[in-house]
Amino acid sequence: MTFYTLDYLKAQHQVDQAVLYGVGVVALLILTLTLLAYAKNRLKTKYRDLSIIMVLIMLYLFGLNYNSFEQHKSQTLSSSQIQPFLRSVAKETRVPSAKVAVNSRTLADGIIVKVADKYYRVSLSPDRSSYNLERTHMIDQNIKVQ
Repeated sequence: MTFYTLDYLKAQHQVDQAVLYGVGVVALLILTLTLLAYAKNRLKTKYRDLSIIMVLIMLYLFGLNYNSFEQHKSQTLSSSQIQPFLRSVAKETRVPSAKVAVNSRTLADGIIVKVADKYYRVSLSPDRSSYNLERTHMIDQNIKVQ
């Protein structure tokens, strides 16, 4: 079972955003270069064809990325909820936040929190404004903390 620390969750969120922006910038750069080549050499139809192909590829990628963006947005919302939760657990149990880890990247009822060497099952209120930690024991001791 894999557990994620607060530092890992922060870094993962930043990497996801950088990749999403990077793909968009590269595709836009390629489209710009092909359009400039077509504008310079209007008599050569290969640049026009390349520009049309790139526009179609960009539309296809934007369609795929829009769906991915919507999923990323909802995942980011859930991920942004788990970071304050981990800070709250660290504060309540009086341990450094580096010693608190969770087995999910999103806040949900029933997740397991590792605090130092102890494990707790989380019960959330319906509006996710409060939680209850219940001591639990792990059957599989193969724990990997990231």
